[in-house]
Amino acid sequence: MIALLFTGSAVLAQHRENSEQIKTLKIAFFTEKLELTPEEASVFWPIYNAHENAKEELRAEQRKEIRDRFETLESLSEAEAKNALERYLKLEEKEEELDKAYYKRISKEFSAVRTLKLFQAEQEFRRRLLQEYRKRKGQQP
Repeated sequence: MIALLFTGSAVLAQHRENSEQIKTLKIAFFTEKLELTPEEASVFWPIYNAHENAKEELRAEQRKEIRDRFETLESLSEAEAKNALERYLKLEEKEEELDKAYYKRISKEFSAVRTLKLFQAEQEFRRRLLQEYRKRKGQQP
């Protein structure tokens, strides 16, 4: 039992460490790709972080209300499934609205070109992160 507790604590600590490392890499990557000056970074990062926090809240709501709520789909009645699907679609719409508002705000603060660069940087960062994950996973026994 104690070993399990220590193992769980170690995994959580590793997860937090990895999250912080990814955040640090993301800041450096976006700052470079968007060529942010210190003044621009002081405007950009609070907007970006607020958006990321709002999206994480939506994801947590999706997990709580839909994904983690039902152990198996086979145990759902048709009415429960329809309600869950409807709620999921509403949360997806909410996320889309959140993204639209975010990109509009960024384009007002910077420019449409730099907003598209941001979109491109986000995709490239996710792609590189996934490649690194796959590479590391392949190296593990």
